[in-house]
Amino acid sequence: MDYEVFKQVMAERIKDYLPPLFHGYEARICTVRKVNQEKDTLLVMPGSASSEKDGVETMPNLYLDDLYEEFQDCEDLDQVLRLSSAMILQYTGSYPKEELDLALRNKKDAVVMNLINTERNRQLLASVPHKAFLDLSVIYRIILRQEDCGLSTILITNRLMEQMELDEEELDRLARENTERMFPLKLMEMSDAFCVMTNEIKIHGATALLYRQTGKALTSAAGGSFFLLPSSVHEMIAVPEGILTARELLYMLEEGNRSFGPESEVLSDSIYHYDQKTNILSVAASLRGEDLAG
Repeated sequence: MDYEVFKQVMAERIKDYLPPLFHGYEARICTVRKVNQEKDTLLVMPGSASSEKDGVETMPNLYLDDLYEEFQDCEDLDQVLRLSSAMILQYTGSYPKEELDLALRNKKDAVVMNLINTERNRQLLASVPHKAFLDLSVIYRIILRQEDCGLSTILITNRLMEQMELDEEELDRLARENTERMFPLKLMEMSDAFCVMTNEIKIHGATALLYRQTGKALTSAAGGSFFLLPSSVHEMIAVPEGILTARELLYMLEEGNRSFGPESEVLSDSIYHYDQKTNILSVAASLRGEDLAG
C-alpha cells in the first residue's frame, strides 16, 4: 500500500475504531505548517451537528507520515488504526470557550521566543507575529507544560496575540524576559577551544543567542571574536577566530544540514561572526549567497 492510498484508508476507517461518541465526527486529512516543513495530518473533528456546542474541542493532529512508517514496520493496518484511536482518546479534550480564552490570556508569564529560519518558513511567518534577526526570525509560543520528554507548546498566531490583548512590542518584551528566566544560558566546552551554546534543557537552545549576556559569555569562552556555526535549532557552536575560516565552517554546516538530524531541526544556512570590538553579530558566509568570507 503506497502512502496516498494509506492516507485515504486511514480517514475512511478510523471511526470504526472509536467509541460511538465519535461516530458523528468527521475524519479529515489536513496539512499543517510546522517549522521548516508541512505535515499531512489526520484530524477527527466534530461534525456540523456538533458545531454549535459551547465547548471547544481540542483534537490531536496525527501525523500521517509517522503512522505510515509504523505501518511499514509492522505491516498491520489494524494495529496502526488501534494506535491512532488510542492517541485520539488520550489527547482529546473539551473546554468551555470562556475558560480556554481566559487560560490563554493568563499565560503571559509562559510566553517564550524561538529562532527559526526565515526563508524556510515564509508561509508560517505570514500568520504569526515575528521579528527579523539577520537571516532568522523570532517567533513566539506559550509553554503549556514542561515534561522530561520535552515541552508542550502552542504557537502564538496573529489572532491569538490579539486575544491576549498584546501588541508585538509587548509580546517580544515578555518573551525575552520569560525565555531567559525559564531557560538559562548553558555553555559547554568542546575540544580545540570550541564551545557549545544552548540552554539548560537543551531544547531550542539556539534561541539563547538573543540573551543579553550571551555575547559577553561567548567572548570570554572564545578568548575574543568568534564565528558561530548554527548546528541546529537546539544549539550553536562558537569557534574562535584563527582556528577555521568562515568558508571551512560553511562546508561543515552544509554537510551537517544535509546528513544529520531531521529537517525540522535545521536552523540556518549561514555562518555568523561576532566582533568583540564593535559588539556586532553579522552573517560571515552563506550557502544562499556569494558572501563567502575567508
